[in-house]
Amino acid sequence: MVDINTLTDVYGVFAYKDALIENAIENFLNWRHRELAIRQDAIAKIYICKLDQEILAERPIFTPDIFGGKGQPQEEDEDDISLMDGDDVISPAEDVSEEWERERFDDLLLKMFDMARTHAFCVVQLYDRRPYWRVFTDREIQEIQYDKNDNPIGCKVEWTKQMHLSTKLRFHRETLRFYDETRQNNDGTALFVSFGNPIGQNLGEYDLQHLWSLIVWLRYIYLDIVNNSAKSSGFYHLKYGSALTPTERDNLVNAMDISGGMRAVGAKESALAEIVAMYPPNSQFSIEAAEALMLLVAGASRLPLSFYRGERESGGMNSGMAGYIDEGKVTEKKKQVFKSFTTYIKKLVEIRWGIVIEDVVPYIESEQNPMEMESFEMGSKDKENDKEEAKPFVK
Repeated sequence: MVDINTLTDVYGVFAYKDALIENAIENFLNWRHRELAIRQDAIAKIYICKLDQEILAERPIFTPDIFGGKGQPQEEDEDDISLMDGDDVISPAEDVSEEWERERFDDLLLKMFDMARTHAFCVVQLYDRRPYWRVFTDREIQEIQYDKNDNPIGCKVEWTKQMHLSTKLRFHRETLRFYDETRQNNDGTALFVSFGNPIGQNLGEYDLQHLWSLIVWLRYIYLDIVNNSAKSSGFYHLKYGSALTPTERDNLVNAMDISGGMRAVGAKESALAEIVAMYPPNSQFSIEAAEALMLLVAGASRLPLSFYRGERESGGMNSGMAGYIDEGKVTEKKKQVFKSFTTYIKKLVEIRWGIVIEDVVPYIESEQNPMEMESFEMGSKDKENDKEEAKPFVK
């Protein structure tokens, strides 16, 4: 049994710690730390997973169209020559919309984006039957083979799988061969995906690297806010002098332990007069520090602060000029991230269906610039002649 007297000095201490902090999940070079961060850290998850979900909320637009006209609708424009090749019109490609849906290619692209941005690279393996594809990274890849020019040509992977309601682990091992259209008779069904531009001798880049320190600092500040202010409205300090006998001290400690959850203590009137309420004096400082760091995160990630606060869903980003500017920043970031994967998306379609893709772009609804909206001036004699034809703004 725990001696209640030993709790005197730690009474009121908030014992809970976030697992990310308690286990020092702070090193972006450790793949376990990166994966736990995008699962549990709110800022990292928004920057990686939520941004990717918005980029791929709708199917990308392919040229030629591989969905047989079942993809996202596009505005008709008689002057649009995007489907023209010289004097010939590029015919729509084979309709693979059913296969795309059956094989969950939307999920494949989302997984590829998440893993490559988190780990600087990933490997996508395609299969002829279910599960149709898998995405591997540091967790599963045991070895990567290279040719004489240091180009990756294959890898060995190993992973475990635990079935639902089962205590047994299934071990799987595979040797994968990477697809390379420059080789003759290439039978590779795996794709090596490197994110971003090479940095020095490193192939690819961690998309979290430049934000990692800011995100870690925010964890500690948020924990401090919760520790010192959000856990309660304060606590009570019972002052007693050296004349207090051991028996009286034990009685007071036991009373505080029993009623502490209700923030109350039963004692004589003389003792109650000495109870003083204490409140955290520096909570506002921590809150202001968190706000300042979040502004740095927003600037470093090239995303508006409203994106991290989720105000876009409630209309905060879609009202007035401020909303338009924020939406424009998010759109530019989406295009930037998507562009890093354009080549790999084309190759995946070619590996799977043998269709050569000329271009692929994200489906992003155009927003109208409020500064370019049609204005109606009072007192105009001929409004039909004075007003200009409204044109949608396309980034």
